[in-house]
Amino acid sequence: MRNFRKYFFMVVISFAVPFLLFYTINFIFEEKINYKTVATTTSCNINTTETANNDIKRRNKSHFQNNEKISLNFYYNDLNWHFDENDFEYNGNIHTISQNIYKSNRHKGYHHKCTIAKKIKKMGFGEDVAIKYIFANIEDKLNSILLQIEKKPKNADVFYNKTLSQFVYQKEITGLMVDKQKLYKKIFDKLLISSKLDINIETEIIYPNITEENLKSKMKKQSTFSTNYSQSSFERKNNIKIATSSLNGYKIEPNEIFSFNDAIGKRLESKGYLKANIIKDGEFVKGTGGGVCQVSTTLYNALLLAGINVTETHKHSLPVSYVKPGFDAMVSWGTSDLKFKNTTKHPIIILSNCNGESIIFKIFGDTKDENTTIETFSQISNIIPHKPDKIIPDVSKKYADKIQYKGEFYQEKKGRDGYQVQAYLKYYVDGKLIKKVLIRECSYEPQQGIKYEGTKDTPPAIPFEQNESNT
Repeated sequence: MRNFRKYFFMVVISFAVPFLLFYTINFIFEEKINYKTVATTTSCNINTTETANNDIKRRNKSHFQNNEKISLNFYYNDLNWHFDENDFEYNGNIHTISQNIYKSNRHKGYHHKCTIAKKIKKMGFGEDVAIKYIFANIEDKLNSILLQIEKKPKNADVFYNKTLSQFVYQKEITGLMVDKQKLYKKIFDKLLISSKLDINIETEIIYPNITEENLKSKMKKQSTFSTNYSQSSFERKNNIKIATSSLNGYKIEPNEIFSFNDAIGKRLESKGYLKANIIKDGEFVKGTGGGVCQVSTTLYNALLLAGINVTETHKHSLPVSYVKPGFDAMVSWGTSDLKFKNTTKHPIIILSNCNGESIIFKIFGDTKDENTTIETFSQISNIIPHKPDKIIPDVSKKYADKIQYKGEFYQEKKGRDGYQVQAYLKYYVDGKLIKKVLIRECSYEPQQGIKYEGTKDTPPAIPFEQNESNT
């Protein structure tokens, strides 16, 4: 029973409160009509009262004026938009309190609405609130108009034209904006003067943040780095060329994250990649796309020299010969990537090239101060000796042209020591070293050498026979 009373009370309150609010608000904004007096208004700012019995003619004139309809006419250059009071209706099936109040006042004419608008303003609300109260859905109408007028500014842009081998710039575009608060104030001020509101819409020019001149000053070469691959196989050179070409002219916008794997795509035979040596599980084996890691490593070092913070990088399990220890960047589709984020306010553009001997990367943008230079420094802290060479009998006659007998050996792979290493970046300002930053501490596994040995028994020694000669 107690719960029933509780729920009954809540239901009564839920129905009573909206009606109470409706009549309260309506009382505040409703202009009381005293049938014994009539408001004779020459403007919304001058108000006198007279007894209806004294001047029937003036009362009838005032009644006509109070029912005068309002029209809104907006103009911008050659465009114009015209609305009357019938265009400002509440749409929808939900009858809100403000909708009911609006409907009860919409037929009362210009002077009544003018008075209501002034009362709302006097209560401390802005002109926009008053106008939105007088004209239902005017916000939607204005938004529709502004869509035809306003335009966003566009920053200058740059891209690299591979055919012309040069940067191409697109000039900035200025935008236009309408100050809606000022527009509402203009509508409000016009409403106090006349029932016919002719509104000239004013725009403000919005300038882009980056101009062509500014962008040109920011697109400077920040670094160059190269590695040698002249002794690589045909297959490896082919893979390096495909990957390097994919990155030439690649642009990274401000706040964009660069992914090496996403940039060059999956290494597939259908894309022209061939099988060449890759490092897998601590060994060199054949794999599609072998050589791509040298491309990512070259780019990695160019990024470091440009002062770019690389957010993801991975070392190989074995040391590589084309870069200092600690500065390699292994990539593998789906598992290991090379990533960085452009934290500058301007684009970063990567230029890349390979010529059969060297892979060359250049970084353009505004990534470090002009008087700052960066160097890489590698320090080996410990040597990890490799095991003795592994000897494999050449049963398959793989190297029969080089070895045949037991005790004859062919060195297929030389052993290499492993080591622990610290990789540093040295920062110079105007040629003076200001800091040394450790960026990686890692170890590389030693590599066991491989020798093949002949399988034939050594033939017996041939006895020496002294030749006789006639004297």
